[in-house]
Amino acid sequence: MPKESKQVNWRAWIVGALAAVALIVALQNSQEVRVDVLFLTVNAPLIVILLAAVAVGAAIGYAAPVLLRHRRGERRPAEQK
Repeated sequence: MPKESKQVNWRAWIVGALAAVALIVALQNSQEVRVDVLFLTVNAPLIVILLAAVAVGAAIGYAAPVLLRHRRGERRPAEQK
């Protein structure tokens, strides 16, 4: 009698592994740090600062191509005249 192989849910394993890594990084970077940005001084856990930096980078990485695509779309009709 052939055995049925059960499919592995790789997405769940990957999400679980990423959550575990995020938890380890958060626990290792929980010390308070002082950050000076222009005229603003912030005391916060390092993980919060890291997450804020990642969020700003992701926002720029998402917005830049969208804005460039939008600007290219505005230029093309003017060039066709």
